[in-house]
Parts: sequence; C-alpha cells; structure tokens
Amino acid sequence: MSFVSELKRRKVFQVAAVYLVVAWLIMQVVDVVNEPLRLPDWFATVAILIVAIGFPIALILSWAFDLTPEGVVKDQGSGATVQSSGRRIEYVFTGLLVIAVATLLYREFTPSEQVVEVVAEQSEQERLPNSVAVLPFTNLSSDPEDAFFAAGIHDTILNELSKIVDLNVIARTSVLRYADGQTPIAQIAEELNVETVMEGTVQYAEEQVRITAQLINPDTGAHIWSGNYDRPFKDIFAIQSEIAERIAMALEAELLPSERESIEQVPTKSPNAYVLFLRARSEPAYGSFRGSSGAPAAIELLNSAISLDPEFALAYLWRSVIYGNGQARIPLIRAGVLDSHESGIRLAQDNLDSALELDENLALAHIRLANQLRVSDWEKARERYELAYQLAPNDPRLLQGYAAFLSGSGLHEEAIEKAARLAELDPTNGLPMLASVHHNSGDNDAAIEYLRRYIDHEPTWGDPRISLAFAEIARGNLNEALAHLRLGEQLLGGQVPGTGVVSEISYAYARAGSLEDAERFFSQIEQPADSRLAHMELVRGNDQAALELLEEIAESYPETTDTRAWSNANLGRLVWNTWNDPILDQPEFVEVRSRLGFRE
Repeated sequence: MSFVSELKRRKVFQVAAVYLVVAWLIMQVVDVVNEPLRLPDWFATVAILIVAIGFPIALILSWAFDLTPEGVVKDQGSGATVQSSGRRIEYVFTGLLVIAVATLLYREFTPSEQVVEVVAEQSEQERLPNSVAVLPFTNLSSDPEDAFFAAGIHDTILNELSKIVDLNVIARTSVLRYADGQTPIAQIAEELNVETVMEGTVQYAEEQVRITAQLINPDTGAHIWSGNYDRPFKDIFAIQSEIAERIAMALEAELLPSERESIEQVPTKSPNAYVLFLRARSEPAYGSFRGSSGAPAAIELLNSAISLDPEFALAYLWRSVIYGNGQARIPLIRAGVLDSHESGIRLAQDNLDSALELDENLALAHIRLANQLRVSDWEKARERYELAYQLAPNDPRLLQGYAAFLSGSGLHEEAIEKAARLAELDPTNGLPMLASVHHNSGDNDAAIEYLRRYIDHEPTWGDPRISLAFAEIARGNLNEALAHLRLGEQLLGGQVPGTGVVSEISYAYARAGSLEDAERFFSQIEQPADSRLAHMELVRGNDQAALELLEEIAESYPETTDTRAWSNANLGRLVWNTWNDPILDQPEFVEVRSRLGFRE
C-alpha cells in the first residue's frame, strides 16, 4: 500500500480537514466576541498560536490511533481498503476546507465596505495626544455659597494648563455639561476625544483648603495620578501650580522653563484678595443684559480686592472686562456705579492699561487689546494676537478671537486652522466658529456640515439655525433659509440678540423673500451704524443709497490704516460679500469694497 493510501486509511486527511474547519470557526467566534467582551489585544494572538500548535498534534494522533465502536484504540496497520463511504466523507470535508480557505483569503485581501467604514470612523475618532478633560470640581464645603471657590479653582487650573504647548486641554465650556457627575468617564472621554479625564473635590474654610484630584484612564478606570492636598489656605497658589505640573508629568508632556515659570507665578500677595476675586468671577456680570445683573456686586468685590493688593493685575483685568461690556454697563449705570457708557469705556481702557503695566504676560489682556486695535490698526492687532498666542496657545478665548480676526481679514486658511484647533479643544462651542470661517471663505457646504453637527448636540439653540440660514442664502437655497430663520427665531424665544445680528437677520429675511420680517427686525435697532444702514438700504432695494453709505465709511478711514473691514462684522460681510449678493459684485460696489479691504 502506498503512503498516500495509508494516510487515507488512517483518516489523516479527514482529521486535517475537520481540524482546519473547526479552527476557522473558532477564529470567527474570537473575531466576533473580541470587541464586545473587551478582550485584551493579545487574546486573538494566543488563540491563533494554540490552534497552530494543535494542528500537528492532531495529525500525529490520527496516524497512531483510530476511532472505533469500541472507542479510541491504537491503529493495528490493517490492510483494509478505504470504503466508499469514507471517500464520501473525505469529499464533504475537502469541500468544507476549500470553502474555509477561500473565505479566509477573501477576508484577507478584499475587506468589506463595512470594515473600511469602521476603520475610517476609528481613524476620525483617534484621540488627541496628551489630552485631558478637567471636569468641574465638586464642592464639599459646608456652606453651599462657597461653591464659587470650587468653580474658581477649576477655572484657574484650566488657565494654567492652557499655557503648556504640549498639552491638549478641553475648554471649560465643553466640560461644564458634565458637572452633574451622571455621565460615565468612558463616555466623556469618547465625546470629548481625550486620552484622560480629571475629576476632583474642593473643601474650603476660612484658613484651610482641602483639594483632591485624580487623573483617570477612561479605558481601564485606573488612576494615572492622584493627589490630596490639605493645607493652609495661603498655600492655594502652590497647590494649583503643583496640580498643573503633575498633570503635565503624568501625560509625559514637555514643560518648558518659561511655561513652568508662568504657572508658578503668584497672581497676588494677598490670599484674601484672591477670594474676593473668585467671588467676583462667580457673579453674573458679563454677557447679555440678562446675564449682567451681577455687574455692580462684581465691581464692588474687585474694588475691595484691589484695595487689599493694589498690584493685583487679574483684578484690574476683570474690572476692565466688565466695564468694557456694553450690556454690563446698563446695570452699572442704574446702580450709580457709572454715570454714562462713555465713562465705562474710559474705565475699561484705564484698567486694561493697569493690568498690562503690572503683568505684561497676561494673555487675556493682550487678547482684549487686540480686539480693540483691530478697528484702528490691523498690524498692531495682529502683533497682539500673536503675543497672546505665544503666552497661551491653547486658550479658547484667544483661538476664537484670533480666528474671527483672521477670517474678517480675508486670511481664510489661517482662520480655518485656528478655528479647527478651537473645535478640538472646545467641541461644544468650537463648531459654530469653524462653520463661520468656512462660510466667510465661501465654503458653505462645509459650514452647513459643521452647523448640523452642532445642532445634533444642541437641537434647541436658535443661533445655529440662523447661521444655517445665512449659509443657505449664500448657496441660493432661499426656501430652506427662510425655514431656518423662522425656526431660529422661534427657538430664540423673543430674546433679542446683539444689534449686529439683528441687522444680519433683517438682511437675511429680505434675501429670503420676506421684506416685512426684514423691516420688523431692523426696527429693533435704535441707532444703527452706517454699515447696518447700508444693509437695510440693500434690503429695500436702494442700491445707490447703500453705495453712498459705503463710500462715506471708506472715506472716514485714514489712508495709512489697513482696517481689513474689521470695524464690525456687518461691514466685513458686505466687504467680502459672504452671502453672494449679486448687487455687491457690480463694478462700483467692487471698487468701494476694495478700499475697505476686499482682496480678489
């Protein structure tokens, strides 16, 4: 009998076929259950190794032993021929073997569309390196009114971390939504696209502070680092600095000497002044009118802090922020703190100057100064933004202001770069800015995509619906724009936005075919600026009047000043014709637009 015949007689081929088919089935099961059961990465490798080792062992055993009705017995070397039924079994298992091998080859060399889509999705969701989401600290103080202290410590640590170039720190606005502690850490990390999450507690008393902090690996739940600080309150600045440095070390981020020096800088020599500053920061003193009712109380607290430490730069800066906000000045005037808006503007500038004189490394102070300079001196504004960028490259306030400045200046690629970085660090609020700069660049498809992603997270907000209308107008989809305007106005619930937005909504309604709504919105503006009047004249079809207004604006600018159309956003939209108004492409309008900063 030949060797091949002997292999057949001892059923070695049958065993090989059965083994390979069963092995293939085992690997399919491993592949299916691997992700749902969260098996370790080495599990599949070990399974393949075991299956491979078992194959020659199975062949040896099939040669030496035979399965009979009496059980497994040692093969006696019988010369019996292979029965036809045995051949039929061989055919069956050989067919199964061919199918298994073909399936494996197909899966190996032609991955399905689903696999490609999963890989693409995983690639898009690759987490930011050296990234952390610092969750709002839990207040454990006996007095609930001391919650301001936990919020202040959280905000300060975020500001310190934003100074480290090698870190990706999620913005405060994006982590506040998790303040209730109900969302699992793993889900937070997935939604914010971060590698680590930090949570902590704060307990504050008159002379003592207790802070705990844990840096967590969201995939395993393990603590990468934890710290407990139970010290006199006068050590609060050292505690905050140490927490920031420990996070950087735990994430293996490079901490430059200048960054360490900035983090360890003590903001005030008076801990009590610092408490007053944190109390002032907790007052509703900045934003819309409804959110500015606490402005008088905040100014009083800041005045007290500065009296304790006349060199407290941060207190001057925040006082400048409040005085500089038009909506905050209204309750200040009513409370007798200010006698006019003009005095508030003057005090805002004086306090900003004092803050920079006391500490030239305050990034937020440079941002505010840049926001002022962009109206009158483009080059100096750019320098201030760049200086702030060097001091705090990951500060969301800087990225938002700088992106808007660059976009309004026609530097669209740089604007998109800054806005994209903002969206990474502030997923909740960065998408509207990213949509805006794409809209200004003429890429309205991308703008709409980002706005829809934002609406998925915030479906009840009216602002993104209004922005969607603007982008649809630019694309010529006027019916869609009108629907978005109506829904956006409904979601705003009668809350009147800033006059600049009111002017744009009026213009949008007119472009969408509803002049009645356009007039209704424009009537809300008490003293419209020339650029907004130009908007309205276009709405009413008074092209010549709009042109004359733009001519007056252009003539009012000094010839040596490169304003780049940044006196206000309304003027920028007219200059760059972001809504593709055919009237603005007429030669006489193009000429005046070029004098206002338009670059073909």
